[in-house]
Amino acid sequence: MSTVVQVPLRYRIPWKKIALYVLAIAFGLYLVLPFYWIVAMSFMHEADALSVPPHWVPVNPTLENYLGFVNPNSAQELVGGRAVSETPYSLRNSLVVASATAVLNLVLATFAAYSFSRLKFKGSQVLLVLYLLTRMVPGIAIIIPFYLLMRQFGLLDTYLALILSYTTFALPITIWILKDFFRSVPRELEEAARVDRCGWFRTMWSVFLPVAAPGLVAAAVFAFMTAWNEFMFALFLTSTKAAKTIPVVAANFATDFNTQFTVMAAAGVLAVVPPLVLALLFQRKLVQGMAAGSVKG
Repeated sequence: MSTVVQVPLRYRIPWKKIALYVLAIAFGLYLVLPFYWIVAMSFMHEADALSVPPHWVPVNPTLENYLGFVNPNSAQELVGGRAVSETPYSLRNSLVVASATAVLNLVLATFAAYSFSRLKFKGSQVLLVLYLLTRMVPGIAIIIPFYLLMRQFGLLDTYLALILSYTTFALPITIWILKDFFRSVPRELEEAARVDRCGWFRTMWSVFLPVAAPGLVAAAVFAFMTAWNEFMFALFLTSTKAAKTIPVVAANFATDFNTQFTVMAAAGVLAVVPPLVLALLFQRKLVQGMAAGSVKG
């Protein structure tokens, strides 16, 4: 008779865990390697970036690709690209537009979300659904009316045109994020503030909003990223470096035949740095706010 030898549990190979770790590592590399390659290429000379096989680590690192953006006039002679000279202005424009959009969204959404979370009125759920349905309308369907409206008011090629447009896109989702988070804030805090004779504005500023800070950060970062990454409306509503944002200028690199790939990579890194720094600074509050907004209803 043959006997079956049982292997102790401590000697069994955990294939499921190994497969899970391998998949996690592969997925992480899939996300990180493209960004690493852009960063590495931005510090390379053009010949090294185009070499076969490629150099994964810069052989002779250089800051020449970044210095061209500091001095656009010299960059024009160096790489012959109009997009290079417009990149510093587009970064400034994107920062102004995205920051203003985030602040405006936060102010409007705070009042709206507080009303939905604390006040009971007829049709509130229908109104919330209608807000969300507006995000289902494709941007290409409303770009012409937006363009005609901005032209009628003389707002073409201005910050205000972009800020108003991006606020329209981000506000419904911002309201939903804050509404769910505000519902998680105990009502007892407001009642205690009223007992201490605090008015509504003082209660909101001193008690309610500090407790709701994670949700506010999540909503502000969402609005900022929406404005920072938007391309189509910025392309239609802007025409000069006075208001062009970084996505529009980045697209110009693809049509500029004289632009070097290393300079394009440097522009990509510069475009990623501001939202990346923002996400890292508010990482903890961002995770708390998004998690709370996803489970509260």
